[in-house]
Amino acid sequence: MSVLPLTDETPASRGLSDALRAGEPIYLLPKDDVANGVISPALSSCNSADVMIGFFASQSLAEIAPGLATYLRSTQAPLRLIVSPYLTAADQLALAAGTMPSESLASAKIIDSLPDADALSRHTLSCLAWLVAQGRLQMQIALMRDALFHPKVWLFRDGDDVAALHGSANMTGAGLGKNREQLSLSRSWMSDDGARTCARLSEEFEMLWRGGDNDCVIVDLPKALEEQLLRDYKSERLPDEDDCRRLWRKAHGLPEESVAELAASDSREPLRFAIPEWLEYRVGEYAHQGEAVDAWRATGWRGVLEMCTGSGKTLTAMIGAHQLHAEVGPLLIVVAAPYKVLVQQWCGEIGLFGLKAVDLTAEAGAKGRERVIANARRRLRLGLSPSEALVVSNDTLCTHEFAAQIAKHDGPKLLIADECHNLGAAGFMANPPTFFDYRLGLSATPVRQYDDVGTAALFDFFGDPCFSFLLEQAIGRCLTPYDYHVHFVPLSADEMADWRDLSEQIAKLAWKIQAGIKDDRLNNLFLKRRRVLETARSKLDKLGELLDEENARALRYTLIYATDKDPAQLDQVNAALNERRILFHQLTAEESGDKVRTQRILSRFQSGDLQVLTAKRVLDEGVNVPQIERAFILASTTVRRQWVQRRGRLLRTCKAIGKTHAVIHDLVALPPEAYEGGTLDSEAKKIVNSELDRAWEFARLSRNGAATGGPFAKVEELRALLKG
Repeated sequence: MSVLPLTDETPASRGLSDALRAGEPIYLLPKDDVANGVISPALSSCNSADVMIGFFASQSLAEIAPGLATYLRSTQAPLRLIVSPYLTAADQLALAAGTMPSESLASAKIIDSLPDADALSRHTLSCLAWLVAQGRLQMQIALMRDALFHPKVWLFRDGDDVAALHGSANMTGAGLGKNREQLSLSRSWMSDDGARTCARLSEEFEMLWRGGDNDCVIVDLPKALEEQLLRDYKSERLPDEDDCRRLWRKAHGLPEESVAELAASDSREPLRFAIPEWLEYRVGEYAHQGEAVDAWRATGWRGVLEMCTGSGKTLTAMIGAHQLHAEVGPLLIVVAAPYKVLVQQWCGEIGLFGLKAVDLTAEAGAKGRERVIANARRRLRLGLSPSEALVVSNDTLCTHEFAAQIAKHDGPKLLIADECHNLGAAGFMANPPTFFDYRLGLSATPVRQYDDVGTAALFDFFGDPCFSFLLEQAIGRCLTPYDYHVHFVPLSADEMADWRDLSEQIAKLAWKIQAGIKDDRLNNLFLKRRRVLETARSKLDKLGELLDEENARALRYTLIYATDKDPAQLDQVNAALNERRILFHQLTAEESGDKVRTQRILSRFQSGDLQVLTAKRVLDEGVNVPQIERAFILASTTVRRQWVQRRGRLLRTCKAIGKTHAVIHDLVALPPEAYEGGTLDSEAKKIVNSELDRAWEFARLSRNGAATGGPFAKVEELRALLKG
């Protein structure tokens, strides 16, 4: 890189907010020059700077030389670094030189004055030693108990203004100049989210700088050198858990572990794979779980369990995994789930069986997953674990690198696929992981509606459904009864006009359906037409009426489903709750992407602190919130799977709140002619027909079905409209 050396007369830079005013929210390296575009301007204009980084190398000083030189001349504050113990041999020698006693410095080959940008760029090792010797660069070493110290955060401060650069790039020459990396820029003065991000990262740095916590001990550089806690960094092999554990023990004055001791320290507690004593799966309300496991065993440990939502599919699968383990020995268990919130839920359920599940969605990319999987294979190979459980998203399950790492294990391997119907898609079936010896699919609705080919491929891989436990069998046994109220609301004239216009466009392309031709435009038209029904304006009016009939102060454990086809509806629902001063929180994909945030929301709801959850599709599959006892459904697709899942979600039992039954309010949009006594044309009848199946499905198992004015009568109204 070419740099212009700074002189003593170089003027001070503008303030931090001015220097970063034009900064982008995200930088993709090496296409974006983050060193000259963000780091150097920020260093040139800030009063203090802190860095916590996974890997540090002195070459990085050359990349940020202009800004660092200005920083050193314009402020007396040190550049504070918290880094992992893995440094190159050359950097270790330079750091050691910088920590020499003052009487030894005269003989050391380091520079004798404040370096300028040119010196920083050309003589990085000497400059590094000088900066440490003069206290201008203060470094502490982070030692994790059995993992890597892996953050990548730069913090710049100018008075009350704080900027945080954070992402995947290490403080190395390659990290800032060559590697494919990503960094995000948060600025405290730009937004509330930016301020919170900067505050959270600053708090983390200060906590670590003061000594760390139970999982991360911080050691001053001189002590780390004296006690030989630094290790040579070799880019061809990343440190693993064993490397980290050995350094952790050394920093605490503990002896090296013997192989016999590894079993206890590897997971902090000895693991014992066992079925919880409280789990009754042979008798009582959940006897179907034992029957399901028996059926799976009878088919050679391959097959699909068709079990309704709320019947305990997760526990059933783990009971089956334990019985398989008893038969074949140490087992590598891979659980795949479609959503991150389900992955997190599985980790908790697996823990009930004595295993420490590993959430692979929390690992840093393919390299992070590779390290974790390698450690799981090692523990099984050395007999340090009864079984290993890895929980992964469907997206990762389908990747070549993940499959290659799992295939390396030469012992028995089990795949448990939650909501396995999702894996009937072409992406998975094009190259299924046939190396799994044992396979278990879980779904309330394993048959893929409108996709016979995908269904056949799914059953070919997992095996046919070997056990079925449907809603009608579960209600009154392990699921609570429910009342169903269907409310008809009219489409407006312009909404009906939109429906007819979209129907005409669909009719012109309908031949492609018969010919088996996939057409994105046609699919988009179907989505738009369905959106007309799901977002009907009169649904919001009816919801308001129903809420007003409730005691707003007593309202609890309530869920409102909005469409996922138009974000405006959820905003309108939230506004309606705000107007009535009903305490609520939305739970969408945005919230569920943050484990801590999701748990905080659900805990408040489960305690009754939050009265209502508003949601789109995020609660459709697998999320366990048994307290829900009332739901308002503003939007539901024509996909039968969604009906089954949503109903099962509401019918989970919850003795803690005295739940005796659930209540479902279903808002159904109908053509305006249905309210005006007119004759329905063919398009209007299509609307009625599209809603009839769902209304009947919900009505047929409800406990108020035959009541006067109840859902059976409402269904007959719909049937009469079709005959008219």
